[in-house]
Amino acid sequence: NFINLKSRIINKSHIIEISKRKNVYHIYLTNSQLRGNQLWLESKQNIIEICERKDNDDFKTITNWIQTINK
Repeated sequence: NFINLKSRIINKSHIIEISKRKNVYHIYLTNSQLRGNQLWLESKQNIIEICERKDNDDFKTITNWIQTINK
């Protein structure tokens, strides 16, 4: 399951939190990677900011997706 935005495609299973402040969404993603032959797991957090003014289409996409979850 993915969310298709203008500049990127987000894997929904990587979303750990979405916060909304006024007209901005902050989408917190986890990004886990295995490296090399060792048992090394790196986990870091990425944050995507979607502003209603700058990214209106993406803002609407996220808003609509959240509304479908809340039904």
